[in-house]
Amino acid sequence: MTRFRYILAATLAVLLTGSLALHAIAQARLWGTIKDENGKPVPGVKITVTLEEASSYKLEESSNEEGKYAITLVDATRTYRYTFEKEGFQTLQLALKIGIGTNDQRDFEIISMEEARRRGPSGRELSPQERAVLIFNEGAEATQMGDTGTARAKFEESLRLDPQLTAALTGLATLDYNDKNYAKAAELAERARAIDAADTRALRVLAQAYDQLGDKDKAKAAMDELTRLDPRAGAGNVYNDGIREYNAGNSDAALQLFARTLEVDPDYAKAHYMLGLCLSASDAAKAREHFETFLRLAPDDPDAATAREMLKYLK
Repeated sequence: MTRFRYILAATLAVLLTGSLALHAIAQARLWGTIKDENGKPVPGVKITVTLEEASSYKLEESSNEEGKYAITLVDATRTYRYTFEKEGFQTLQLALKIGIGTNDQRDFEIISMEEARRRGPSGRELSPQERAVLIFNEGAEATQMGDTGTARAKFEESLRLDPQLTAALTGLATLDYNDKNYAKAAELAERARAIDAADTRALRVLAQAYDQLGDKDKAKAAMDELTRLDPRAGAGNVYNDGIREYNAGNSDAALQLFARTLEVDPDYAKAHYMLGLCLSASDAAKAREHFETFLRLAPDDPDAATAREMLKYLK
């Protein structure tokens, strides 16, 4: 029995030792330096190692002050995905399998966002015009996020690269209009029109800015040209004129403007709603028709409940 236990223990020891040896043999080490596009070491790069077939596996390391990193893989039989991240740099992702038992040195390059914009998705050097468009897009995104300071800086930067970029001019014009700097808004919109006479965005700003400046002739000329180029684009301004007349108590003038709005855009839902209100006392049948059209076009509009109540009243 004693001999049997000794043999069993020895056998287990061999098996365990063999298992540990195989486990150790499957290891590998990856190390090197992370550099930017100029060959300068980049410290503080977060490196995340994951496995596609094992979603719970994640190993995280960072490059040191000299841009150096080192990663030990306990199972080098697999292909790992590496993600290199740092603020101000384009994220680098790659799948890599290194040799079992190796001490593999590999340097990686991550490029700054500025360089990424210059190179573009194809990796080639972008022209100033192409870079201007990319920077303008960043400004447009900032506008959507409500960050008008960043948006203005991006639009101005894009114009320095491409003074002919009308989208940047109208973007700045819109910011100035919203800041009630109507004269500057009109100036920028006029510059955009000098480059592209058919720029409907510039015409829209001009119509609104000149109206605020009290230059009704120029406002009307811009609106007429906008409506000619894009009939539906002018509907909103005509509708707004109708609202101003309605609020001032000029219901007849308002009615005409709402009707004109529908001539430009028959599916302008709120114009149908306002016509329903204007006609409710004088032409119940026509008012019902407009309220029903409004509810068909905009059933979830905040004024939909009022329209439904009016339909009950007009029965």
